[in-house]
Amino acid sequence: MSGLGVGGLTMLGDRRWRRRRARRGICSLFAEAVGDQDGTMELFSDMPIIEKAMLGQKNKRRQSTPSTVTGVKGELVTVFQGKGLGLDTKPGQMVTFDGGARAILLAWKETVGILQLLSGEVAEGETAKMAGIPLATRVGASTRGRIVNPRGLPLDGGPPIADAMPRKTFIDFKTMNERDSAYRSFNTGVLSVDFAVPIGRGQTMLFQGSDVAKDKALLWPDLMASRPSSNVSKGPSVNICICDTLEAAEALRSNMEARGLWGQCVVVVPESSGCGAAFIAMNAAVAIAEAFNDKDGEAAVVLDLEPMHRVWNALAEAAKNDRDEFEVEDEFIEMDGTLIQSSIAERRKYWFALISRANNAKTGGSVSLLVWAWEKQGGLDRRKQEGYRKQLERIAEMRLPEVTRQKAIDKVKADAAALGIAIGDEAEVLLEPPIETEGVPNWEIEELKSITDGHCLLRRPSSSDAWSWNLDPYNSLPRLGTDALHPALIATGAHKVRLKMLQGNDRAKILDETMGSDGTLGDEENQLDIRFIELMLEQAAGKPMSIKEQVVRLATVSSPKCKALQAAPELSELNRIVDQVLASEAGARLFQQGGGKVTEEDERLLEEEIARC
Repeated sequence: MSGLGVGGLTMLGDRRWRRRRARRGICSLFAEAVGDQDGTMELFSDMPIIEKAMLGQKNKRRQSTPSTVTGVKGELVTVFQGKGLGLDTKPGQMVTFDGGARAILLAWKETVGILQLLSGEVAEGETAKMAGIPLATRVGASTRGRIVNPRGLPLDGGPPIADAMPRKTFIDFKTMNERDSAYRSFNTGVLSVDFAVPIGRGQTMLFQGSDVAKDKALLWPDLMASRPSSNVSKGPSVNICICDTLEAAEALRSNMEARGLWGQCVVVVPESSGCGAAFIAMNAAVAIAEAFNDKDGEAAVVLDLEPMHRVWNALAEAAKNDRDEFEVEDEFIEMDGTLIQSSIAERRKYWFALISRANNAKTGGSVSLLVWAWEKQGGLDRRKQEGYRKQLERIAEMRLPEVTRQKAIDKVKADAAALGIAIGDEAEVLLEPPIETEGVPNWEIEELKSITDGHCLLRRPSSSDAWSWNLDPYNSLPRLGTDALHPALIATGAHKVRLKMLQGNDRAKILDETMGSDGTLGDEENQLDIRFIELMLEQAAGKPMSIKEQVVRLATVSSPKCKALQAAPELSELNRIVDQVLASEAGARLFQQGGGKVTEEDERLLEEEIARC
């Protein structure tokens, strides 16, 4: 694709580019009065007058003609904006049709909107108009410990929620002036996450899982069990989850009841199995969290982002069909080795509407979003094959003796074969997974990583016998700084351990050394063995750790005086040492004098006890 690169983005040339930008209303940002232009307007100065006139006529036509239905796909309805339902109509608005059906507006793209059908049937060509009633979710203090639908009504057979009051399901996110930049630790109880990719209250963390069903059934309950620090929360705390079915919600309730924590939980179940219904449930869950935030409470929401991905696909397809002539709107553009799509700005705005509702309020509590995505099956293998193919292409272009070249080619092929990836001219080229495949494409996960506060990449468990948290810290993306780390972990040097871990891994890869940390950071007496750290990266599901256990475990792997672990660097030995330290006087004394912090005396006693193990 030919074009001019400006500011890192590829700009389509000539008439096609100007027409596309005009249709998106870019020119309306600039005054048309003579002498009232800025430098940006020069970009459009050569647009023919007739095109400007056609654009104006199109907008006037759309405003003067009724909004009409352009497509119906299951429970999703797409409409042209027009009289009765314009672009200024916000998501969450109730919409009615000629035949009496009702729907909720979910989102806009260009001049096309997408809605979730609530009742009745709709046919193409029917007119749509606002009903004047935005969707509301009922929330009260007694909502905790209940399974509800997106309207906040009980689904668990229990009594009505007497203190519930309605609040808008879809609202704009708070401005920067309403947010506090001083974050507090969100301690998940998963040590690898809490020290390597820590989460702050009021932030959005993207988890990339490895198995949808097992992650939801076995890992999500651990996040639902997280509690705010006792010296932080001023109001009621709540953890909220969206479950696909009532059966899944009841299973989660049983799990949390067994832990004695169901009273601080809420589960929202969509009113149908479609992606639009799940989209509404996601916003309802955030609305419930915001209600507790307004009461100085700490709220967290655990949700799956795939329904939003599917709603956007349907909307983008309808918007493409609405254009005057065919254009490949979502064609890929390569930018410094990364593939992005030309509609990235619109899609980011769509994602921001939910992601930015995470909030650390200046006046109130917080809303934290723990969002999950799973890559489409086959996408990773395709990317690996493409990566190895490019390695072979680079080797072919190098000026090397043929013997050396062949050795390099054989090495790349052997590395690919070890991962089950076939490359070479005879190998079948793997294709991008079809759009209907479950999961989210990798390129969209990359976009989500750029707008969230961090990214936790989870690997499959090392053993097939039991499910576990198995973090890949080297390819995860933590938030910069230490504001999301628990003060006790900072005192134990978690941030330094994380840095040594990353540097040790880089040294091992670049210098082809064993996974040790010699020569990375620290003096001769305070070296850190990466093997010990990697014993902390995998943790059994259903066994979250207290902050005290996390501190002891981190102090043990960081100590150069732990001879027992050096003699037997195995998880079973680490568990034995940690249990012994926790049962000792040093473990019992931990936090007693420091108000939740690790004092210098605590550190000294821990070091002595670890050395004795």
